[in-house]
Amino acid sequence: HFLRRGGRRSSRPIHSNVCLRGRFLEIGPRLGHSGVMYITPWPDHLLTLDEFAALPEDNSRHYELQEGVLTGAPRPGVLHQRMVTAVAAALDRVLPADWEALVGVEVVVAERWPPTVRVPDVVVASARAIDEDRAMLHASELLGVVEVSGPGSRCLDAVTKRYEYAGAGIPLYWIVDVGPPVTLTDYRLSGSAYHVAWHGGGTYEVREPFELSLDLDALARRPPAPSG
Repeated sequence: HFLRRGGRRSSRPIHSNVCLRGRFLEIGPRLGHSGVMYITPWPDHLLTLDEFAALPEDNSRHYELQEGVLTGAPRPGVLHQRMVTAVAAALDRVLPADWEALVGVEVVVAERWPPTVRVPDVVVASARAIDEDRAMLHASELLGVVEVSGPGSRCLDAVTKRYEYAGAGIPLYWIVDVGPPVTLTDYRLSGSAYHVAWHGGGTYEVREPFELSLDLDALARRPPAPSG
């Protein structure tokens, strides 16, 4: 079996760094909960959507599917996660009832062969699609996506994912760069490509498709405790 996102691991113990077995290149090792070293098997062919969906769970990496190629990036740090949570909460407070902000959702960006599945940091998705409780959403069900970008992901977010999300027809794409200073780039879809509607730091204010005032520097700080 391959390993994928989530919480379950399904590896075998080894004592070497890299070994090639059958169809998979096995990359590792890493230390499991029992103190035994494990390796992560890697596919040697382009995956279908069904193969990707069938992969066992593994939260040791951030897994996506890029034109059929399984990719695994290091898990983001806790400051990144704080900022993702803050952006999602800010969006959810102002979105109309038929839209909802979620984090860590798998999105089918391109279903045609070879397929692409991304896991944006934040998605603004149709509440009706979320109610259906599917494993993945489709790009057509999204109003927008947000990527919190930093070392290791800036080129991917600004070039590759920008091209993919535009091609999938997602109307709104934000890149929040961790900085310092924290900046936001607001991309809006025009035809088949994005144009920059706003870029900067400080406070970002938007009126369409929803009203929001966002203190970008505050995204990286612990929010104050609620009064009372």
